Amino acid sequence: MDVHNLVGISPNPAEQKRELLLDTVPEAFREGRLDLSALKRAIGEEMIIEGGERYSLNWAGKGDAYKVLQTPTTATIRPQRELSIDFDHAQDIFIEGENLEVLKVLQKAYFGKVKLIYIDPPYNTGSDAFIYPDRFQESKEEYLKRINDLTDDGTLMREGFFRKNSRENGQFHSNWLSMMLPRIYIARNLLRDDGFFVVSIDDTEFPNVRQLLDEVFGEENFVATLVFDRNRKNDAKLFSVGHEYMIVYARNKGLLTELDVRLRAPKEGIEEVKEEFERLRQEHHDNWNLVAEGLKQFYKTFKSDDPRLPLARYTKVDIRGPYRTDGNPSWPGGGGPRYDVPHPITLKACKVPSRGWVWPTYERMKEEIDKGNIIFGPDETTVPGVRMNLFEKNEQVMRSVIFSYAQKAAQDFAEIFGGVKVFDNPKSYIDLERLVAYLTEPGDLTLDFFAGSCTTAHGVIRANLDGKSRRKFICIQLPEPITNDSEAGRNAIAMGFTTISELGRDRIRRVLQDTPISGGFKSFVLSPSNFKLWRGDGVDTTTQLAEQIQLFVKSEKERAETEHILFELLLKFGQQLTEEIETLKFGAFRVFSIHQRKILFVLEGFKEDMVEPLVNLNPYEIVALDSVFHDSDELKSNFDLQCRDAGIKFTCI
Repeated sequence: MDVHNLVGISPNPAEQKRELLLDTVPEAFREGRLDLSALKRAIGEEMIIEGGERYSLNWAGKGDAYKVLQTPTTATIRPQRELSIDFDHAQDIFIEGENLEVLKVLQKAYFGKVKLIYIDPPYNTGSDAFIYPDRFQESKEEYLKRINDLTDDGTLMREGFFRKNSRENGQFHSNWLSMMLPRIYIARNLLRDDGFFVVSIDDTEFPNVRQLLDEVFGEENFVATLVFDRNRKNDAKLFSVGHEYMIVYARNKGLLTELDVRLRAPKEGIEEVKEEFERLRQEHHDNWNLVAEGLKQFYKTFKSDDPRLPLARYTKVDIRGPYRTDGNPSWPGGGGPRYDVPHPITLKACKVPSRGWVWPTYERMKEEIDKGNIIFGPDETTVPGVRMNLFEKNEQVMRSVIFSYAQKAAQDFAEIFGGVKVFDNPKSYIDLERLVAYLTEPGDLTLDFFAGSCTTAHGVIRANLDGKSRRKFICIQLPEPITNDSEAGRNAIAMGFTTISELGRDRIRRVLQDTPISGGFKSFVLSPSNFKLWRGDGVDTTTQLAEQIQLFVKSEKERAETEHILFELLLKFGQQLTEEIETLKFGAFRVFSIHQRKILFVLEGFKEDMVEPLVNLNPYEIVALDSVFHDSDELKSNFDLQCRDAGIKFTCI
């Protein structure tokens, strides 16, 4: 077993793509190297662009940003039971750590598993402080140490971690793009084929984000740009710019088309109209004229920018609820079928719409007539209308322009913390609830790797209130220090928060406590690997080599805790952090199993009398630390032989 390859570093994205290309187009390789001429022949020479001018996004440091992307991580993540709620059963995850390194750590276990990725990155206003690489001349080891920002005991070193990207900087946009590229690229690997990537942004970097996402996802996978009207700025000198964007891309838009995916959401305000309708029915004893008049008065309370305003068109009522009769019976675009439809009173054929009927045959239209959904005029000279029932067809496609005022979002956020403002410019959890419910299904996983105050987690929790199977989330947030240079910062510090990650984690806890459905979350922190890493550099003598080899008599580090090792191995073996773990007792030692005992982890110790019981469990694979055999090659060889005879894969680390 190659310890270095298994537990030392994360997968290399460039190597993964090379292997994929080799598997897909093997004829393009000669003696293990890519042959561009052969690749041209395989996929069509006209599809290869060499040199010349072409449309693309370039910036100072782009090549170095790809180096960052392709540099594997040596880190892992460590469980924090004391900061979690119901750790053993929780399906939601919060991870504290530098998001690029965490994304690399999650690659193998979550490759192609995430349905929705939403991020709200720094907007690059000139006052934002964020991490961006700027010293590519340093050694790989120095760079990893700096980016991981970890001491040997796993604590974070804060000094010099953040850099403010001043507008006076000659590489103002370049630094931001260099920060974003590797994170988006790695995140794309985690998306399901039917998944979506959504990023919030303002005007500063909007055009660059579009081009960056075109490069990473392909411009053919662009879905929409949503515009959020946040507020009015009456002190503006030229225009009151109060909007932000959410840019939506699909992992594979072609697949969505092939699957005929149609996204729909409940019409906003439907439940409120239902409640008012039922109240009016009882008050007026089903006097439909009075109910209709009362409903019109209710509609008048809607403001001009109220998202419920379209419901005000449903002014007629009967036992089926509010309805309208102006539905269009015409075939979209024209050229629809033309057939006779007798008027129910005159029995003469009704006037046919100029574009033809929307229903392919009279028999199909007759079904709607029998349901009472076709409204005829006084005689056959009028084209019939279509009845639209508010409570029966209460879903619609999401609009691209949304009113969501920042002041309301700030007030809602403050309520979570007892009315105290502890965070500046929070996103609306109602917007995130709507987005999550629109783009995911029950059981799907949502990822946010710029989690901030964990609005995405709040939105996922709210989306689960429908009582169906739970949606899940992973939130990643750097322990960014909270400063006292704002009212919100001072309030947060007064409440005991020192970092944004602490505040976000506490928000999840508070929201769960106020939620009628049971739930918890697992907390983790980015940490150095629990395993020793082979360092070939600097080994110049036989003595030094012998010392290195001696260090690897035991692969795990001294004082590495069993549970920490277990979760690192789960990720290295492609298993998710929420897998149900069963603990089996074999005398003084514990053995951990997942997937109903199909994979076993032997991490604490091993005795000869454990061989037969473990083999009899008939797992698919048994993973053991080499140190549990206590330098007994005979015991390890015997166990290996027994596993082979039973058809069990045995992996010794």
